[in-house]
Amino acid sequence: MPIVLSGTRDAAMDVLEDSGTTAPVQKNEDSSPASTRKTPSTTSATGFSMKAIDKNPTWKLELAARIIQRLVIKKLRLDNRTRLVRTALVERLQLEVRLGKGIRLMLCFMALFGLMISADVIETSAAKLKLTDHYRRTFELDKLNGIQKIAELKSYLRNLSAASNTMQVSSSSYFVNRDQVMIVSDPAFYEHSHYMDVKGLSFPVDAVEVSFLAWVQVDAGRRVNLLGRRLDKQVSSLSCWSWIYGPEMEFDFGAHDYGHLHDSHGSADQEVIRTATRAYHPPGMHLVVLVIRQDTVEFWQNESLVGHTKLSRPVTDCIGSGLEVGGSGLLLGMLSFFPWALGAAEIHEIYVQGNTLEFIASGAELFKIKETGFDLLHEQGTLRQSSAETHHHESQQSRSVSHAITNEVIYSLGESGHADDGEIRISDQVPELTTCPTKSAACRYIEGVSETWQMDPLSSAYFYDLLPPSLLGGASAGSLVEVHLERNRHAYSVASFPSSIGPVWSLSFWARASTSGFLIGKFHDPEHDLPCWSVQIEGDKLKLFTSSHEHRVLLAMVSIPEGRSQRDFAFLGSPMLRNFVIVVDEPSRVMAAYLDGHQIGSDPFRVAGSFQVDCPHSNGTYIAFAHRTPGAQDFIGQLQQLRLYANAVLNDSQILALAESSEDPKTGHKLRQCFQSGEIEDDGSFRDEQFHDCTWYAETLPIAPQVCLSDAVRTNCQIACEVARPCFAPLQPAAEVDVVWNRIMRLSTPLSTDSSDGRRLASGSLIPSNHDRKFKLCLAESVASGRRQASAGSTQGVSGSSDGLAEHIPALVMTDSEVIVKSCQYLEASRDPRSYVAESRKQSLRPADGALYLLHEYPGMFQNVTDCESLRQSIDSHCAFQVENDWTKHFDEIVERSGQLTISFWVRPSSPNSLNSRGEFTPSIQFLAGVAPPEVFLTVWAEGGLFPKVAAYFHTHNASSGEYLEVGTRLSLDDWTHISVTFGSKDAKGHSELTLVVNGMAIAGDFPESWVRSRNANFLEAISFSSEMLISPVEFRSTALHVSDLQSFHYNEHARMKRRTGPSRSDAERLQAQLMYSREPFQEPSFLVAPPILQQVRIQKSTECSSDAGRFALERMWEQALSTRCHLPFTCDADLKADPTSLLACGGAHRSRHDDDLAPKWFGQEPHVALAGDLEGFHVYTEFLVSITDMPVLVREDRALRTQAYIDQQTTHMAVQLVLFAPEHGIISEVNIGGHLDSGNVEAEYHVRHISSVEGLKLMAYSILGALVVLICCVVMFDTWRRICLQGFTSLCMTARVQLIMDIGIGLVVPAFYVVRSFQNAASGALVKDMLRQLLEVPWSADSLSYAEKEGQFFHALHDLEISLLTETFMHLFAFFVSWAVLLRIMQLTSAHPRIAVLINTVVYGFDDFWHFLILFVLLFMGFCLIAKTLFGPEHHEFETYGETLKSQFLMCLGTVPDDFGTEMEFTIYVVVFNFVMFFLVVNFLLAIIVESYLRVKQDIEQMNAEQEFFTDMGAVMFTLAKRWRHAWPKARTILRVLEPAVAKQHVDLALL
Repeated sequence: MPIVLSGTRDAAMDVLEDSGTTAPVQKNEDSSPASTRKTPSTTSATGFSMKAIDKNPTWKLELAARIIQRLVIKKLRLDNRTRLVRTALVERLQLEVRLGKGIRLMLCFMALFGLMISADVIETSAAKLKLTDHYRRTFELDKLNGIQKIAELKSYLRNLSAASNTMQVSSSSYFVNRDQVMIVSDPAFYEHSHYMDVKGLSFPVDAVEVSFLAWVQVDAGRRVNLLGRRLDKQVSSLSCWSWIYGPEMEFDFGAHDYGHLHDSHGSADQEVIRTATRAYHPPGMHLVVLVIRQDTVEFWQNESLVGHTKLSRPVTDCIGSGLEVGGSGLLLGMLSFFPWALGAAEIHEIYVQGNTLEFIASGAELFKIKETGFDLLHEQGTLRQSSAETHHHESQQSRSVSHAITNEVIYSLGESGHADDGEIRISDQVPELTTCPTKSAACRYIEGVSETWQMDPLSSAYFYDLLPPSLLGGASAGSLVEVHLERNRHAYSVASFPSSIGPVWSLSFWARASTSGFLIGKFHDPEHDLPCWSVQIEGDKLKLFTSSHEHRVLLAMVSIPEGRSQRDFAFLGSPMLRNFVIVVDEPSRVMAAYLDGHQIGSDPFRVAGSFQVDCPHSNGTYIAFAHRTPGAQDFIGQLQQLRLYANAVLNDSQILALAESSEDPKTGHKLRQCFQSGEIEDDGSFRDEQFHDCTWYAETLPIAPQVCLSDAVRTNCQIACEVARPCFAPLQPAAEVDVVWNRIMRLSTPLSTDSSDGRRLASGSLIPSNHDRKFKLCLAESVASGRRQASAGSTQGVSGSSDGLAEHIPALVMTDSEVIVKSCQYLEASRDPRSYVAESRKQSLRPADGALYLLHEYPGMFQNVTDCESLRQSIDSHCAFQVENDWTKHFDEIVERSGQLTISFWVRPSSPNSLNSRGEFTPSIQFLAGVAPPEVFLTVWAEGGLFPKVAAYFHTHNASSGEYLEVGTRLSLDDWTHISVTFGSKDAKGHSELTLVVNGMAIAGDFPESWVRSRNANFLEAISFSSEMLISPVEFRSTALHVSDLQSFHYNEHARMKRRTGPSRSDAERLQAQLMYSREPFQEPSFLVAPPILQQVRIQKSTECSSDAGRFALERMWEQALSTRCHLPFTCDADLKADPTSLLACGGAHRSRHDDDLAPKWFGQEPHVALAGDLEGFHVYTEFLVSITDMPVLVREDRALRTQAYIDQQTTHMAVQLVLFAPEHGIISEVNIGGHLDSGNVEAEYHVRHISSVEGLKLMAYSILGALVVLICCVVMFDTWRRICLQGFTSLCMTARVQLIMDIGIGLVVPAFYVVRSFQNAASGALVKDMLRQLLEVPWSADSLSYAEKEGQFFHALHDLEISLLTETFMHLFAFFVSWAVLLRIMQLTSAHPRIAVLINTVVYGFDDFWHFLILFVLLFMGFCLIAKTLFGPEHHEFETYGETLKSQFLMCLGTVPDDFGTEMEFTIYVVVFNFVMFFLVVNFLLAIIVESYLRVKQDIEQMNAEQEFFTDMGAVMFTLAKRWRHAWPKARTILRVLEPAVAKQHVDLALL
């Protein structure tokens, strides 16, 4: 308690120091004023601890006074002259009371505030700030402030999509694979096909399952190419694979490995797959998908399956990177390749979103082709040259012909193109007649036909010679004539022509026709085409005409049968004379036609009713030769021995005699120039001086016909040069023809890498020697029943007895492992296989076992079929061949009966690994009749070195040795080699023989009595091969073809085989290949857990503008556009014609929750109400961001919609939502990018929100801090309760009541908040995990869920996340206000000491002035705001809205000046006036008010006698509290209750105390 002493200063100081209290000291009245000062002194106010004092306040006061009085008298020995100043004592006691209470509460609230901030730091942590900074840099969020236009916003969204892709762990930014390709990305219109060859572009078309996808638009009925790989540029119709879009969906493939060597269509060289029904092509752009599996191909259009076709064989790819893209009239939006089969769900997702949801969710992208300048130039050059490629190719070949033959005489040709061999040309031998039946041309009559009636010695039948001596000009009867009578036509004299040819007659002639035309005919008159009968040669048809009802009608027609070679047997353009016979039998009403002595067909009369073909002569009868009336369709060509057998039907033997034995009267040679099978064959070893063989001449002949005029060439290459063509012969009974494999196979074998005999290429590839060979065994696989039928009893083992050896199992019904088990059982039951090898080495003769003989003679060249382990390791299931309907079983029976067989195939190297150590192609192939036990019946192999050869070994059962044949030739390294082996072909003497034919080179040997036959009654069960190679289907024919037939086949097929490059990979490589990713490390601190979402709010287009002028302008501009742009010959789209708003529009109503009637579709999507987020409550349109930014076109409802137009003038708000997770910190972050669009202007902003997982030590620390917060709040509540109990609430002033209410509110709310928050933090780990699970486990790739279900599940997870974020935001906002409340309470508690109560007291003193200043400020500020918004809002962005105006004026109050200051007078005046009034005056008024209030507070502090420096007073109070507790002094508040009422007393003496 402060004590004021009167007396000497020293005595007073002694008393005060001893009492432990400091107080102001005032001397007595007689002391000088100068000696009076405020000094620190010790004083105290003491309280007692006696309980009785507390029970009786009055007695308490009296007792305290007595105790103090005795204490003072005793301790200080003061006399009655010492007195204390009451006001100073009261002031000091009040300060101590306020400071004691205030410091207590201040410490509590400061501790509470510190704990709250600490707890919040634990929750928020610095990681959130770092993540926010990272997102700001990654997504370039700071650039949003600079976005002002829609175009800039779209560009930013594209960059945002690219940046978000880098934040997805499994995106294409980190998993790069070029096997899934977007071949064409930007929409383009094609006027023609483009050939694109981009370096490094490759995708596995031959994978197990692949898909092609394209957005197309094409005119109905048009057939265009979408994508393909051409076989070569010269033959554009052939493709390795090609996808064609048209009325029928089409997929062509396999020209490079086409396996049908004897195609019935002749020219077909690839597989063609089409839809069974014509596909409906809706208008506009639509989605088409091609799905290729191993055995099926599917055609999709939009979301519908329009075709499903079974494949006869797998699709393979050829070597090369060139692609042919597009076709005439095609609008191609996007073209992509997927190395898997797209399902219906994925196709629907692509149709809706432009990509699969799995791709969108993971950030995966198709590899996009980036063409370089060189690629573009190459493409353009290719396009310019494409039209001339074929011509250039042919001219190159033609020029090369000049080097074909040297030192040989080439015959000069006449105009007819044939050499002068003695034919007779019809000219002017017959004198011109005075009268001419024809009017259009000169005509000549042929006389003397009736005089040529004679008997044919060959057929013993009589005939008329229709080429009489009068026509030949003295040449021998039956001589060759050349007919070319245009405008000099001939006719037979009616008088000398037989008047009747009878009801049956035959017409025989030898002809080489150049054009279609009428050979002979009898007409009623020369003016009309009304024949009694006429014969015409047309293409591959012979026609007989007659007339009926004054019209010419076709009576009968015979043509070359289907399946016969048009090239060999065509009636026109043949290089040789062919024998033709027509037999007409009126009674039987049939016409038969013969070629080369054999009937080609017959045709019944096509005119109903009975009639006579011939007609009697009349005055107008006209018998035309080599034309028809009235002078047209001339026959041009060569004729010989044109004979009419009247009243005679030649039989087959007579006709054959005419064809076989007719002779030329001049030379005596037979007229037949065609050859029968086996009559001639080419010399396969022939080479000209340029080392060209017969195959080269056969391929060059169509381009340069003169190439074969050399005698040497015509002699050695008769078949190749078409010196003769095969004679027509009736088809023999169909031979059994079966094949192994139905396509060209790429067979591969592994190489031994530890052999020292091989050599390596520069690339490191090992080239094998014979000892490096690894063999493959391809087993037959029965498909007769569709499954293997191995019975349980068939797996019983084979005993070592001879009886057990016969109980073998056919390999066709066994699995691969069962085959090996059975083979091994057989080998183990027989003699040691090694003994066979030992014996073969001892014997000079070939052993009976040919397989072991070959192993001995050619070590390492062939597979040791007696080695069980070798067989086990060599089986390759990928080259297994199917045996449809068990053909090997009945084929074996057919061959056994006929004793004839032809095996034919083509081979060529497939890679450098196909070559041996000397760089030679030396494969070996073994055909096994049986596998269990192994039984080889034919081995074919090639050898190199100085004496190269191709050899065949025929394995026999009973003979002492097998049959061995070899052809001295080397297999080509860059071309196909045709190898054929025949059993039972006939030589010139009719003896059976064995024949080996290699590229037309033949060698024959003795025919064995028998060859190795399977004990399983199967003809073929396996094929073993060495070396990597390409091999065509191996053809097995049950007849023995002659060498000439094999040579013809080789010539016909070689050109096509040269184009067949074979598959680029073997089946093993193709089916087992795995597509590898090139992976980059992910180094971001967080990743996207959901694909970015783009939402927008739109206003409806409307012609109802806010002004009549606007409505008038829209209507007028629309009418003007229609009249000026949409009139003939031009037209506009239907939308423009029907809807004026498609041209110009005013904005309609905004979407809100209640605008249910305003919900038009946009980009095919219906709007929905946003349940959370920045656009909550609005009707929004939602899309995946990547669908809008990365897809140039989306097709919705068969309309191609450019994604560039997704955000337009009708967009009012947009928002992008990105959800990320930082695993290191357990924080889920949501980045929201929003934009407000108005009249083309954009205001963009962003905000980042976080949800953190509080776990482990963080959770423990937060729980402890929360408990401390609750404890402190309990202390505060107890103190408040105690104050209410002591003083009473009603007795307190208003300020004290407000303080109590604040303390109660804080004491209740803060603990409740932290209790709730603690529970939330405890569950935060599970909550974050659950939200991640919902987002990361959306089954994007599940086919069982529909697109709507996936989308619903995803948006449900986003909704849950949004709710959690809103909860988190609310809790942080609540914590913010609570923290402010605590801070304000702390600020109020600073009023406990005058020195730190400056802020509060300044506000209190200046409150009245502040209030009136606020009225003035608001009045002036808002006035200026209205002026600025009204005058300058339309021109300045700073005053565009009231909010922007208030913001700009506030900044001006802080001293800034707008950018446009000084540009306009009005604006400059406004800025100057505003700054003068508000900045220089009003703001300084505020400053003056604050300064004045502060000075008043400062003055009050100076006038106070009781206060000291804050920490000094704090120390004194704490010291006094200690003394009071120690000495049981009374409380200061108790003493105040005594002193405050004694207002009349100026001093307090000891008696009063």
